[in-house]
Amino acid sequence: MIHVEKLRSEIIQQKGARIGETAVASRKVHTVMADKPEEIHIIMNSDAGRSFYNRLNENEIIHIDLFHEIAAVDVKKTAEYLKKNILASNWKELADYIDIQTGSGGGRLSGSLNYGMSESLKKDHMNHVHLAGLIPDDKLEIVFFLVEKVEEILQQQRVELRKVERIINEDGNTPLDLSPYYSDSDSYLRQNESKSNISEDKLFRQAVSLIEHFNSIKEVENIFDFLENKLSDDDLNSFKKKHGEMEYIFKHMEQNNLIEKISNRYFLTEDGVKLKNYFKITRKELELILKKSIKHFPKLNKFGNISKVYTAKKTGLLKKGPIIIDKNNNKDWIEELDINGTVKNALVRCFSEREHFNIDEQDFVFFKHIPKMNQDICLIIDASASMAGQRLRNAKFLAKHLILNSHRRLSVMAFQERDVRVCVPFTKNFSNLDAGLDEITSTGLTPLALAIEKGLSYMSVRPVKNPLIILITDGIPTVSLWTADPIKDAINAAAKIARKKIDFCCIGLQPNKDCLINITKAAKGKLFVVDELNRDVLLEVTRKSRQLL
Repeated sequence: MIHVEKLRSEIIQQKGARIGETAVASRKVHTVMADKPEEIHIIMNSDAGRSFYNRLNENEIIHIDLFHEIAAVDVKKTAEYLKKNILASNWKELADYIDIQTGSGGGRLSGSLNYGMSESLKKDHMNHVHLAGLIPDDKLEIVFFLVEKVEEILQQQRVELRKVERIINEDGNTPLDLSPYYSDSDSYLRQNESKSNISEDKLFRQAVSLIEHFNSIKEVENIFDFLENKLSDDDLNSFKKKHGEMEYIFKHMEQNNLIEKISNRYFLTEDGVKLKNYFKITRKELELILKKSIKHFPKLNKFGNISKVYTAKKTGLLKKGPIIIDKNNNKDWIEELDINGTVKNALVRCFSEREHFNIDEQDFVFFKHIPKMNQDICLIIDASASMAGQRLRNAKFLAKHLILNSHRRLSVMAFQERDVRVCVPFTKNFSNLDAGLDEITSTGLTPLALAIEKGLSYMSVRPVKNPLIILITDGIPTVSLWTADPIKDAINAAAKIARKKIDFCCIGLQPNKDCLINITKAAKGKLFVVDELNRDVLLEVTRKSRQLL
């Protein structure tokens, strides 16, 4: 076939080719510049097999990227569709030798697809589906088959495709080593590498992967300190209490030769010790990377199910406007000149007065900036046992995102069992916030009434500006305060929020909707119910609520 021969010709020349309008294929690494996403660069001196999998021989791995709108494409649905069609084709023997990565995860096409979960890796694949396969030259026709099937499943998921306008074949400054990105995988494409030498580039990538998974440098340092003390299975309960389910991260660290298990105990390997020391040396640089990652977390077009199920009928917070426009006034000369408005006024005046064009003082128009309104937010986090792991971690992520993206003070309270603590007093300082969040662990029941009561008390005894309470919970009240009914107590506590004229936003899970509606009605606030407390969902809820100034 002509199209297959053309692809084979480009590959022989160490180049890439466009497949249809949305995809590119080669045996090389592909890169995209953020300011020109329609242009795909084929790095001719970086073999895909060597860069991704440390393979000994070049020109063995076919690399396909298919581009779409910014979206976390469902990797399991996509892989299942591809696998089903491959097994029904003439290329079924290749199903085990194709890997996939999207903005929601990745792994071997025929595997569990629970890999590729680092935030940096998922973020890098928000605009394309990545495929890599051990495909010989005599079976290149499968490339066109794969592209066709990926396009079909994306359209079924209502993800818009994006056109590749241009391919640029070029040499990079140095061959790229991307194996740290793909070492967390069940791929059959990877070949063994030497474990005695770990490059600084690999250390950097592993460090970034860990801090983005935990959203915290301190938590990663705690894990290294704990592992250095020869963690045994008997210690895991207390360890998981603080850090949640750790099977995934242990598996990740073992696959990257950072830890090993000997006689039922975990030890840091030589590479693990190097990475631990790397954190000490580069802590400030890693903190800047983490802040940037949290602050500029991408806004997705596709979310899980978010339902705004209740909004009180009351006047909302005052809206801010960045600028207003004033005509000339002597006191406004220090303001920014609106050139377009000024020229327009001069043209109208000169035309009506039949004068040659000139600008007079009466024509001047100025931008007058209005200072942003300040806001004090009390984030009340459910830290009961059911929040352990990623849910609690995502709630902490929201706190960090809020403080990095606003003119706001933030306080954080955590509630569990019969205890409510102010973990972070009102602050605008990221380091203070991070230190307080690190102390929050999950355990026990859900004393929601007490949490609301103490949150109100905390905000009432100090001056606050445009106060907002954000409650994040995955359950319903299970600990009473004044009566024998914990739900009734929570509703009565919430009614005090309305009387204090404090804005209120509740984020909870779908199964608890009815209870949370009653609590939110009492507070005269807004309720959002979601399928899961994911990072992107929490951020989108705060945007949708329109309660942030």
